Amino acid sequence: MTKVRIVMLGLIVAVVVAFVAATPSAQTVPASTTQKHTCSIATIAGAWVFTTHNLYQQNGMLDGNALGTANYGKDGSVRGKYDWAGTSGFYPGNSYVGTVTVNPDCTGTISQHDVGSDVIILQSIVISDGGREIWGMFQDPTNDVGTFTLKRVSEKD
Repeated sequence: MTKVRIVMLGLIVAVVVAFVAATPSAQTVPASTTQKHTCSIATIAGAWVFTTHNLYQQNGMLDGNALGTANYGKDGSVRGKYDWAGTSGFYPGNSYVGTVTVNPDCTGTISQHDVGSDVIILQSIVISDGGREIWGMFQDPTNDVGTFTLKRVSEKD
């Protein structure tokens, strides 16, 4: 090899080494996945919209779906309105109230009832997407079985 080629090869190796050293490894875990996210009622306080997904009665028959609003207070209160359509008809403007609890691991429970009714509906929830979405399911198969999704509208309760 000539001296020029040796110098050029040395420069190429130096550039490649510098480039590799400056490039983050594909195996490096991003900081966001190594930091543990914790939740509280403040994570979900505010206004939300929701839709249910194929609510079933205890006998396994498709019962209907609901679409509505939810407002979670910083004190753990819940209030909202929904329209419900099922095998027995369409029922708009139903008001409900209740309470919500949020655990540090971003799970929680909602206990709610329609205004004027004493039938308590229990739901399990998981807070996702940094507090911008809630996934839920009904806990009591004697009422309804199904799931629902909430999307944040506002952080004001």
